[in-house]
Amino acid sequence: MIKHIYIVAFALFFGICVTKAQIPDEPTGQIEQTTEQAPTEQAPESELSAETEPEPEETIIKASTIDEQLDEKAYNEGVSLFNAGNFAGAIAKFSEAIEGNPNFEKAYINRASAKKESSDLTGAIADYSKAIEINPNSSNAFFGRAQIHYIQGKIDEAFNDYGDAVKVDSTNPYASYYHGGINFEKGNYEAAIADYNRAIRHKSDYAYAYNDRGSAWRQLNEYAKAVASYEQACKLDSTKTFFFNNLGSAYRKAGEFEKSLAAYGKSLKLDSKNYFTYNLRGLTYYDMVEFEKAIEDFTNCIKINAQYGFAYMNRGDAYYKLYDYQNALADGDRAVQLMPNNGSTYLNRGNFREMMRDKSGACIDWKKAVEMGVEAAKPYTRQCK
Repeated sequence: MIKHIYIVAFALFFGICVTKAQIPDEPTGQIEQTTEQAPTEQAPESELSAETEPEPEETIIKASTIDEQLDEKAYNEGVSLFNAGNFAGAIAKFSEAIEGNPNFEKAYINRASAKKESSDLTGAIADYSKAIEINPNSSNAFFGRAQIHYIQGKIDEAFNDYGDAVKVDSTNPYASYYHGGINFEKGNYEAAIADYNRAIRHKSDYAYAYNDRGSAWRQLNEYAKAVASYEQACKLDSTKTFFFNNLGSAYRKAGEFEKSLAAYGKSLKLDSKNYFTYNLRGLTYYDMVEFEKAIEDFTNCIKINAQYGFAYMNRGDAYYKLYDYQNALADGDRAVQLMPNNGSTYLNRGNFREMMRDKSGACIDWKKAVEMGVEAAKPYTRQCK
């Protein structure tokens, strides 16, 4: 019987902004063939980006009366205090400006930003909503409120507000980008690509949008397009390890292993302690049937982070390919200890146990894998009593 060993690639997916949780922190599992004799792989290695949101605009509106001048003075003082990190002082000044001019849209928007930084999310929502009431075409207000909704876990509300921000100002690249991030989360990859394309049209140097578009293309198995997008992201910003990691993974999927290794090499030059990169490069060596080198990289990953279960899982599979069943089983045991809720670890360990002539132990693991929803484990249980 051909053994279906699960080899796993895992990496952080990055979110999009200081005000958003990283999207998604852990990717959705994807089963795919990596070699002819079936080690399969779970979890795409692509990462979404981390982006900071723009600071309040220091716009000075011409005032025609003394009262308006005082309102503007308080507003601009609030902007200065915000930029200096004095959020309580900024809130006070924006409130002073609003007291003088209850329809001062920008004062509400910036006070909302200051409240968000002060962890007053309810107050921030109220201010953004008031700004929208004053000006229903305020893209910045919809965008800001969407950011708060996302922090609060109200994904649908955030998605709708990002969409409204785009509707009232399609040239706002940030609104398109964040809307794309949620489309990506929802698995709407073609819609996400359309969002990223719009963001790039209005901000041609938007490295994060190129990166995330590459990840969406990768989910659609369009590896050449993914590579092109990741390459542009790396060209625009050569300081991000995960841009190069994503590029390396896309090259690997396209079967261009030397280019994959080169991309991971650039990532490691930026951060030689990035354990994800060692795990990912190990997968490329695995696909190249260079199991010793794969083991070396998985081991380097473990040296940096001994709690990273997927590296044990992958190294165990590489040992298995070298017929070193004792070390394979040791890694299988550790993978199960670290990831007891991952059914694939039980399937792998069951196969390792069988090769060590522990049929009863193998059956226990295979049955456990089936209980946890691993369909590939079912054929193995047929030989169990």
